[in-house]
Amino acid sequence: MTRIKMVESTGVGWALPTPEHGNLTTGDGGQCPPDGCRRQSHVKPGLFWLCLCVLVFGAYTSVMANPPSLDDAHKTPAGPMVGHTTATSALVWMYTPAGTDVLVRFGPAGSSKLVHSAKLKSTPTTKMGAIGRVWRAELNDLKPATRYEFAVHLNDGKSLPEHRGSFMTAPEAGEPVKFRIGLTSCMKAKQPQGSLSLFYDDRPDVHLTLGDTVYSDSTDPRLQWKYHLQYRQMERFAKVVRSMPTYAMWDDHDYGPNNSDGGAKGKENSLAGWTLLWHNPPTGTPTTPGAFYKFTWGDVEFFVVDGRYYRSRGKAKDDETKRMLGDAQFKWLIDGLKSSKAKFKVIASGSTLHHSLHDGWRIYTFARHRLFDAIKSNKFDGVVYFGGSLHRSLAWEHHESDRVGYPLVEVISSGIANSKTLSYATVDFDTTLPDPTMTVRVRLGTGKIKQEQTWKLSRLSHK
Repeated sequence: MTRIKMVESTGVGWALPTPEHGNLTTGDGGQCPPDGCRRQSHVKPGLFWLCLCVLVFGAYTSVMANPPSLDDAHKTPAGPMVGHTTATSALVWMYTPAGTDVLVRFGPAGSSKLVHSAKLKSTPTTKMGAIGRVWRAELNDLKPATRYEFAVHLNDGKSLPEHRGSFMTAPEAGEPVKFRIGLTSCMKAKQPQGSLSLFYDDRPDVHLTLGDTVYSDSTDPRLQWKYHLQYRQMERFAKVVRSMPTYAMWDDHDYGPNNSDGGAKGKENSLAGWTLLWHNPPTGTPTTPGAFYKFTWGDVEFFVVDGRYYRSRGKAKDDETKRMLGDAQFKWLIDGLKSSKAKFKVIASGSTLHHSLHDGWRIYTFARHRLFDAIKSNKFDGVVYFGGSLHRSLAWEHHESDRVGYPLVEVISSGIANSKTLSYATVDFDTTLPDPTMTVRVRLGTGKIKQEQTWKLSRLSHK
């Protein structure tokens, strides 16, 4: 990075840079070096105007890189974000301030013109403290495993680059598939965001974010919405979610207070706000509300479970009455695994199985063992677990895998924008092989691959 030092031109009063010392402009908060800011009495006019342009541009890009204020976030459009995607359809999420009309056009990637119009439905967000509307654009009659492009037009105007996106549709359910899913969790607007650019460059086909998507630490959806709208206006995150289908599950900080559980006051308000914030597949069941859902990508099926809404108190006695998912959701999960024909069956949640000492499956022994025992007794092959929360990323085989009947692999991806390592994980599934594989890569914020490991389905199956 070029280092600059502040000087002044006689009779003008502008501070100008010379390539000598640390960054001293307000653009990145730098200070004068210990020996002070040197004055120069003569600067060539051409250099002055060049430096002035650099300063103005630097200030502009610095402002654009910073998050908008929480209180003003609802005044600016947020999105678009690609949501639940099947072999023949996709959902696109968009927020606009009051009085804004929306039109969404789409077509196959590379088309000279996007000729198809999406079916639109909007919902007022006044109850969420945002004076505007959430738009649900339904893109139908798509072809499987095909890339599409879309453009959002506001008030019949020209679509801006930041309102254009693309995505790949899912293969037909049950079809052999080769794809990459990217996992994220733990993101704060005022933390370094560079790993999201690395994540984008890894080109996942699908994005699954597993909790602490923001740190609102409240069940008040009005506050939650401020944080979510603010983060969706961050350049790097916005680029990710408009470029691939994004699925989400909450953890404690975007559900309620730190380490919150099923006793959180106002949790039904959190659920109402969450449902409007993400275009996930239908959540819960007719008799069991919650944020849990499932989706498929070829012959890989994902069961995204809600580890907060029905969770027993963390400090409760660790006995057979202590629950992580609640009995109804646990039955939904086991019934889903029984009916699944997928080669790999992924259970995903914001919580970890073991590494979180005070908040996770580790301190819910009965619930954890009940899950492991069900996998073994029902001979569910190819079950793996994805989690977040930890503020570091890794893949490992659980030490209680004997209860499962084969190595239970847990992939933890956490801290992409709120940790020391700014790491994340991607997982490549290839079920087109005679012995299907799952390859996990953990990348640090430096770009370095910290871990890369492949598991074959034959090893993750009952004998």
